[in-house]
Amino acid sequence: MKNSKVAARVRVQRYRATHRRIDYAPSPTVLATIERHLAAGLDNCIAGVIDHLIEAGDKAVTGNGRPVERC
Repeated sequence: MKNSKVAARVRVQRYRATHRRIDYAPSPTVLATIERHLAAGLDNCIAGVIDHLIEAGDKAVTGNGRPVERC
């Protein structure tokens, strides 16, 4: 159990070293959308779901699609 906790911490530290952190508290309706996409298996982490939804919104608004980097 201890090794898995250490590995998880190292993975998080590595991720945060290269990814900007943005503190964000979604509204209840947005949280419901995020949870619906998470439950559907769109991605296995909330950050990935938020990334996907933002990219989809950007593509819908601008017509430009960019690949999403996953967690």
